[in-house]
Amino acid sequence: MITIPVPLGERAYEVRIGQFEPAEVAEALATAIGSTSGVAVLVDANVARRSPRVAPLVDALAARLSGVKLHRFDLAPGESCKSLPEVQKTLEWMAGVGLDRGAVVLGIGGGATSDHAGFAAAVYLRGVRFAICPTTLLAMVDASVGGKTGVDLGAGKNLVGAFHQPRAVVADLGFLATLPARERIAGLAEVVKSGLIADAALFARLEADADRLSGAAGGASTSSSDESSLARVIAAAVQMKADVVVEDERESGRRAILNFGHTVGHAIESASAYELLHGEAVALGMVAALSLGVSLGVTPPSVRERTRALLQRLGLPVDVEHRLTPEVLARIDVDKKRRGQSVRFVLVGEPGTCTLRDIPLDELRTRLATA
Repeated sequence: MITIPVPLGERAYEVRIGQFEPAEVAEALATAIGSTSGVAVLVDANVARRSPRVAPLVDALAARLSGVKLHRFDLAPGESCKSLPEVQKTLEWMAGVGLDRGAVVLGIGGGATSDHAGFAAAVYLRGVRFAICPTTLLAMVDASVGGKTGVDLGAGKNLVGAFHQPRAVVADLGFLATLPARERIAGLAEVVKSGLIADAALFARLEADADRLSGAAGGASTSSSDESSLARVIAAAVQMKADVVVEDERESGRRAILNFGHTVGHAIESASAYELLHGEAVALGMVAALSLGVSLGVTPPSVRERTRALLQRLGLPVDVEHRLTPEVLARIDVDKKRRGQSVRFVLVGEPGTCTLRDIPLDELRTRLATA
């Protein structure tokens, strides 16, 4: 087991990563939760259907919290749960089963479930506690850590949300065994992002182990050394994000670097009606951001080419040039990082270094269209 602390004073918590038995997950959650009047267990319907780990985990938690009522509610699968009407369904259900301010929300699922559960917890009775058991690689390295919660609007992704830190994150790598290969591989995009913006050693490790990691993530390899490599890069990405969040919890400064690749990525993702997975869209967004950096003289062309090659070896898309349609470029106008007529953009220099720059929308659209 790898334990990564997120020291945020009274909002501090730990991220645990490893292969766990249900009783171990239940113990970690119960210890972090402490006294509670009830638990709302929100489960992605797809995870509930395909993973044999969900029911034993819920049973183990019920046994550990003897005398505390657990209520389970299965969410619409994937991104479809990230809407205000779906959150309202959850909130109505929570009120209907009588959960009070001493209750805790537990999300079991991918990034969308983490966002939905965290947002529901943030707004129910003006805030109740929550914890997360991320079941996808993407959620383990990104969505479950840092306290950003939210849902989508028709105009764009993550336009409604709140900062609300979890009490615990327990990433059971056993859930990855029943995750579709495409989803596992998509999660590696956020690991690449972590290396590019703040961890040159992680980026070098990804380049050295790309074939092994893509095999482990894609399910083609089950060797213990490959699984260990995957666990190490997950932990490195979580540590990087934890360090940034501790420095800037509410994105008033440095935390904005975590948006690298997301301005264009979110626009591509929403324009595809979410047929593209988030990690796939972020991979495309990173290539676009690196091309923009090259055109601005910030990114060495060699870094862009190294990153394209790495993403391809990991099994991620890089053909962003064919995706920058007028609709995609228009959606950048409603990006949540827009300020007036500019967008705060993250630009990478050498791996492990990045800067923030406000770029006028007109210039941004022109440079992206010609990059």
